[in-house]
Amino acid sequence: MRKKLIISLSVVFGFIAVLLILFWTLFGLSKVTVSFSTTLENLTATQEEIVNAGKFRKGASVLFEGKKKSIRKIEEYVSQNENFAYIKVENIETVFPNKFVIHISEREELFAISTAENYLICDRDLRVLRVVSDFESTQTNAILLEGLTLKSETIKIGDFLNCEEKNITKLYSAFVQSNRNLNEQRSKFQKIEVSHYLDGFTKKEYVALELYTFSGKRFEICNIDFALANKIKLMYAVETSIYSQKVDADGDMVDAQGNKVFFKKLDSGEFVKFNEETDDSAIKISYLQVLSNCKIKVDNLTLSEFVHRTENDIYYCLMSL
Repeated sequence: MRKKLIISLSVVFGFIAVLLILFWTLFGLSKVTVSFSTTLENLTATQEEIVNAGKFRKGASVLFEGKKKSIRKIEEYVSQNENFAYIKVENIETVFPNKFVIHISEREELFAISTAENYLICDRDLRVLRVVSDFESTQTNAILLEGLTLKSETIKIGDFLNCEEKNITKLYSAFVQSNRNLNEQRSKFQKIEVSHYLDGFTKKEYVALELYTFSGKRFEICNIDFALANKIKLMYAVETSIYSQKVDADGDMVDAQGNKVFFKKLDSGEFVKFNEETDDSAIKISYLQVLSNCKIKVDNLTLSEFVHRTENDIYYCLMSL
């Protein structure tokens, strides 16, 4: 019986030894390459620099080697090479039996965040890509972003900004959901202003965005923490409707039947459609008045713990400047 046990254990240990040899020979990491998934404009780091930054252990089993650790090392290498701020490691792919492929995309400049001293050029995740002393927004570079409440006392290239308005990082994807890519966003918006306001009913503070286009149009998105993607979609739909509105010979807005469209201005500054021409408070608004004196405001219905709201409970109005 003892002899059989020894033989069985020898077989088991022999099998384990063969597996270990396979792990550290057949599956031992022998090569790491880099694949760029986007075109490069600002990123100049070489493949060799990126691989070296990952501190990969040659010979270690690709089955057990920690990829997250290497991803972290590559993205933190910005402390030694500021150009690494533009690197975004999408993933590290295992190519059996013994290779890694690092998939890299270049972080793209979306926001130019103004501070008291300079401008922080950041991507959609608010990672600081570079710092400049002077900045002018054009239709091919970053969008000027003002009013962000930064919490960090010292900021350097490669940092992810810590700010009160957390959902500003969702703005890019909200535009993408309306089929507006990065280039369209930058070519349309010249400046975005961040502000805080107090809701008169709930007495809660919310974050709003004022968006300025290169063509002179203005938009306001209230409470970016609720239904942001839906509000962006509504903003674009209303823009198409308002700025393609029919006008008569006097330049006043008319409906599909050619009748003048009348509005009523509320104490809040909002314009609402009003059908009674005989009402003394009813006014006409021309296309030029809308363009120069109004903005499109998108907001949600009052949020209350007593009323259930969905992301479709949003509305728009024209707002006087």
